[in-house]
Amino acid sequence: MEQGLLILSEKILDEVQTKNTKIDEEEEAKAKEKHERSSVKASTQIDYFLNESFVKDCFQQQNLLSKLNLSDFKILGCEINPLKIRKNKSVIEFKLQFASKKRKKQQQEQQQPLSKIIVGKWRPDGRGKEIFDLLQEVWHKGFDMEGADDHDNDDEDEHYHLKLYEPIAYFPDCNFMLTSKASGIQLKDMLVQKQVEKKEIETHIMQAASWLAKLHSISLLPGGVYYYSMKEEEEKLNKWSEHLSIHPDFGKQLQSMLSCILKIKRSLNSKCFVLIHNGFHLGNIFVDGSDLTVIDFDHSCISDPAIDLGYFIAKLVHSKREYNLSLNVESLEKRFLEKYASAARMSITTTKETLERVDLYKARSYIRHLYTKYNKQLHSKSSDNKPNPVDFEYWVKKAEECLNRWMKPACICIMVLYTVCDSFGIMPDTSLFS
Repeated sequence: MEQGLLILSEKILDEVQTKNTKIDEEEEAKAKEKHERSSVKASTQIDYFLNESFVKDCFQQQNLLSKLNLSDFKILGCEINPLKIRKNKSVIEFKLQFASKKRKKQQQEQQQPLSKIIVGKWRPDGRGKEIFDLLQEVWHKGFDMEGADDHDNDDEDEHYHLKLYEPIAYFPDCNFMLTSKASGIQLKDMLVQKQVEKKEIETHIMQAASWLAKLHSISLLPGGVYYYSMKEEEEKLNKWSEHLSIHPDFGKQLQSMLSCILKIKRSLNSKCFVLIHNGFHLGNIFVDGSDLTVIDFDHSCISDPAIDLGYFIAKLVHSKREYNLSLNVESLEKRFLEKYASAARMSITTTKETLERVDLYKARSYIRHLYTKYNKQLHSKSSDNKPNPVDFEYWVKKAEECLNRWMKPACICIMVLYTVCDSFGIMPDTSLFS
């Protein structure tokens, strides 16, 4: 009976997939058309922003000082620090020095000039404007720090310390976005510093859970944000499957796990989707005293909130293994998810279902790690350049642990039944599977 139900469930999933694929193709076509209309110039465009004279003139002409509330000042100097220069994305840090227009030259020489560090990001694909608009909307819907001096209770005070890097300006002719620089130290660096107490690390990890709950609660205006593409996800996971399948010991197992992940993701109801960060890891989180600031919304979209939760926890596991840390990740995961659940502005049912999917995305992250780290070695002809067998098996087992309950045929059938019944607004009778 179980085998028959599994075959039926796969047929239903194929129908759901066909419908979702059609929707994804339409969304992809719209996005492509939008990007083609964008003013995309040669990658040499970024060279201009490595020139101090150009930067000073550009910032003056683009009315940057008024956006920084420095209209009575002028730019004296600009130190340029390229953080990342690539064909598909470049990041540059600018340390600007200002002087008051109203002060005399002698007074300016006697007084220490005002300085401010901002960060510029260039990308040629035209998505910069979309990302900037999203940042502005998120900023004004909970992260703009208004009312900072008016805290009636501890929850409001904690809410104030959860921050976002501020969107400052976007130059459409240059595909260039300016934001504030996040202050403090990366949570990743803090994690590996032996002088930082575990209690402090744990406090900031709980803050990260509250920050995610805050982001996931934001309701955005329709039409302006990129929706998660199931078609892109299928292409990506099928690529991983193709390359990892050649492993002599775990190839078929990895294929099976990736197939399971895809089946589950195809069955998800998009009604549960929210704005997610989609890159929520320790390197994108900065800590400065009691403030926690998150950067990099380049991959943000409307999708499953469990993605951010699972990815963050998986990265904690990675860090523990990579740096041989003494963190009790299992305990931290439990507390992290409890903190998120208590801060989330979702229904109890939605929150519960979200937490149940966390293991799915942990498994996906572990397999992604295998692909990223060992893909070239798997295809190497040299016998001396092969994957570390102990490490490879470790991550396969971690993914397997996460997917254990999902891999059972009856679980897949129940999952499909809920999806189909939900589309008709009825409750399924799961006693059939008892």
